Amino acid sequence: MKKFLRTTTALGLAAVVAAGCGDEAADEQTEGETDDAGDAEETDEGVDDVDDEDDEAEEDGSSYPEQDIDIIVPYSAGGGGDTVARILTDHLGDELDASFNVINQEGAGGEVGIQAMADADPDGYTLGVFGYPDNVVLENTVDTDFEYDSFEYLGAFDDVPHSLFVGPDSDFEDPDELVEYAEENPGEITVGESGALGLLKVLAFNDEADIEMSPINYDGGGELVNDLLGGHIDVASTSITSYDEITAEGGEPLGYAAEERIDMFDDVPTFEEQGYDLDLGVSRVLVAPDGIPEEVEAELSEALDAIGESEELQQAFEDANLPYRYLDNDEVDDVLEDRNENLQPIIEENADDF
Repeated sequence: MKKFLRTTTALGLAAVVAAGCGDEAADEQTEGETDDAGDAEETDEGVDDVDDEDDEAEEDGSSYPEQDIDIIVPYSAGGGGDTVARILTDHLGDELDASFNVINQEGAGGEVGIQAMADADPDGYTLGVFGYPDNVVLENTVDTDFEYDSFEYLGAFDDVPHSLFVGPDSDFEDPDELVEYAEENPGEITVGESGALGLLKVLAFNDEADIEMSPINYDGGGELVNDLLGGHIDVASTSITSYDEITAEGGEPLGYAAEERIDMFDDVPTFEEQGYDLDLGVSRVLVAPDGIPEEVEAELSEALDAIGESEELQQAFEDANLPYRYLDNDEVDDVLEDRNENLQPIIEENADDF
């Protein structure tokens, strides 16, 4: 696998008023001119001080940000990645006193938007939010111009297991019934997925259960859920956080791929409990293109730490039905590189299916 920071110018312009006449007036005028020259020197020094401080502010990043910041989301509006980006822009915008623009740039399972992030100027004014490990799966399965090290990973904000959902009119009540039907009808069951991890999840379940289901790619989670509820696909491979949206319309999860149940969805059994050895999830990360100035990265990291440890941001995630877990600039590197090593065998085993 490719390996994968005024002084206000004191214009003390002394107004020298020449009074009197003759030689005395001339002397006073000369003195006045001398004083004016001295004052002018002081004024120039004040301007120089301003310039020096502006340069210093540029160097230490304290002037960042000076314009709107774009955040690219490589999925359509309405999905988990889009939701995370919009939560972050609200809170990060307040912390940095800046305006953010969320730009949905979906296509090719996330490849289009992730490539746009990698190609952006590394000046701190174009960031991105995507679901790791979409970038790693894409890098290792299709011909991309980006790799893991194309980005600076500024922080991660959730850890969401993937799930298989069925629609309101489905005949499948658990994974065993799904598997039994798929064994008798290879390729007939359609499974919607979005993002590279969604496809990997379908293929991993196929391998684990020794069945064949047919994946259908969507540009984002919103479209995927709509088609499941509308009966256009049989199963949806998406994060467990779609639970409320799907169950409110009569759909149900068959399970989710985690080692153990998470508190937010403790009434849903994991696949492990039901005899299927699967542990796959998504973590939404905020990234910048590689090469971002260290001082700008430091400003962003400081702001992220401030909001990342706040109850307000955690509550916003919980309100959006997203299990919250903040990893700072240092922690996210360690966790993701460890996960890269665990993902590699799964990707290699299914490489021919991408």
